[in-house]
Amino acid sequence: MINLKQIRSLLTVVQVGSVNGAAESLCLAPSSISAQLRELSSTLGVDLFESSGRKLVLSASGQQLLPKFNELLQLNDEVLSFAESLKSEPSGELRLYAPSSMCIYRLPRLIEAMQVTAPAVELHLQHDPFDYVQALNARSIEGAVVVTASPAPEFNHMQISSEEVIYVTHPADHIKRKLSLSQLAQRAIITTEPGCSYRVAAENHFKENSQHLSPRQSFSNVEVIRRCLLSRMGTGLLPRCVVEEDLDQGRLKEQRVTGTPYRFNSAVIWPKSAQASPRLNALLQVIEENRPAT
Repeated sequence: MINLKQIRSLLTVVQVGSVNGAAESLCLAPSSISAQLRELSSTLGVDLFESSGRKLVLSASGQQLLPKFNELLQLNDEVLSFAESLKSEPSGELRLYAPSSMCIYRLPRLIEAMQVTAPAVELHLQHDPFDYVQALNARSIEGAVVVTASPAPEFNHMQISSEEVIYVTHPADHIKRKLSLSQLAQRAIITTEPGCSYRVAAENHFKENSQHLSPRQSFSNVEVIRRCLLSRMGTGLLPRCVVEEDLDQGRLKEQRVTGTPYRFNSAVIWPKSAQASPRLNALLQVIEENRPAT
């Protein structure tokens, strides 16, 4: 079994070039260093060092293994540092991306819960327009709230809620029967901006049925679309959560359309290559505890 003492001894010998020098640096007996190197070599089944004059140098096998030894020691340091951070209450700024629909209609209850469970965490939300993938890879944000059918494979994710994206209109313009896409296309359609997952789903739906989506208006903010619908400006494409209260109160109506609703999941994503911080873990715990029952 490999242990970290063996790896630390090996790396120190590589750095100073001798067993005696490594022993002095690590405050160990030279015999202990030599024994650790022999045990490590025996466990791996390869010779790790060879003599070069009075110095010990890595063998060809040792040189190939050296990056892995460094990674193991670095990972150990990261684990110890992370464990130390868990001993205290999460604190500091948690930087996230979230689209406007999630900022307004999904996150407030989670933020309220975090104020109880992690009061020292300050949540900073960045919303559209914003390249959250680049920001995640650059570590300028810790996570992103997305609405997607399936998160990209390079990200970890935790689901917040199931989401339905529907067509909505003012009651005075509502048609009780289900519309075909060709009938819908004759109405003034208001959507989110190009590239938004809601709009992409609608565009694909139209394309699959030999139709073309031509919105009359498009906005990056779902609340603007909602206001337009309340003013009878057209038929809008929105997540149900955005207009749920309006539908319940009769201020807006769901316009049924063949092939809808479009189904998504809202989720927090973060890079698989990055360890979730205590701040992000506090949010993930709140999400887990407050996820709607299915």
